[in-house]
Amino acid sequence: MRINMAGWKWNHPDNMEIIRPNGIHGMQIILVRSKARVQMGEKIYSVGKNNVFVVESCFPHNLFADGEEYTDDWIRFDMEDDDADFLKGLDIAMNTPIQLDSDTVSELIKLCVEVFDSENPEKESTIRYLMKAIFLQIKSCYAPEQKVGKTHYDIELDAIRKKIYDAPAEDWNIPMIVKQLNISVAHFHRLYKQRFGISCTKDILTSRMELAKQLLISTDKTVSEISEECGYSDYPHFSRVFMKYSCVSPAKYRKEKQQK
Repeated sequence: MRINMAGWKWNHPDNMEIIRPNGIHGMQIILVRSKARVQMGEKIYSVGKNNVFVVESCFPHNLFADGEEYTDDWIRFDMEDDDADFLKGLDIAMNTPIQLDSDTVSELIKLCVEVFDSENPEKESTIRYLMKAIFLQIKSCYAPEQKVGKTHYDIELDAIRKKIYDAPAEDWNIPMIVKQLNISVAHFHRLYKQRFGISCTKDILTSRMELAKQLLISTDKTVSEISEECGYSDYPHFSRVFMKYSCVSPAKYRKEKQQK
């Protein structure tokens, strides 16, 4: 697992609202350290200290303070090599609160932040071990009764969504996607929205736009190259879609982020 950004003991005022209708590109660990209301998809949770969420890439979610200063620890990261198999083996529910029984995960996140900000030549390897330790600790607090049972359709939908986010540039065709499920397109749309809190069509768009944002910030590729990498052979069309999604042009988005 490779960390992109991380924070420990971040404080916000008691009227804080963080609205992420398109989620964040890349997976997240969000450890809530105060009273809060957390919306994941269409579900809203009232949580207290030491509730952790493992959030899937681009999963819609909102965070609200709940009558007191909001505090959290967080990590945004990308999967590498056999990480998917490692997490699958832990069988931890995604996008739902898991109550922790100690501050161990918080302390591990603090170590991750310190190593991430350091000049340690072995920091990437160290962070991988720390991330696995974090997930093992979360697993140890994940009671069986917290597990959310998955239907046959849930498993198939999870696989479809993973394919979409693994290859945003593919020419995703909804009728072809649902053919393997042997259900109608309308039924598929209902199941997908119920499962992820977002339509499949919008999810495909989100996967492309969030990838574009990441490439604009983290690479020196031209905007035209990024357009093609995100599945748009027509650059003007890509630019219009990006402008509608982010309210700024790709070039302006890159410039604004580089100035921060």
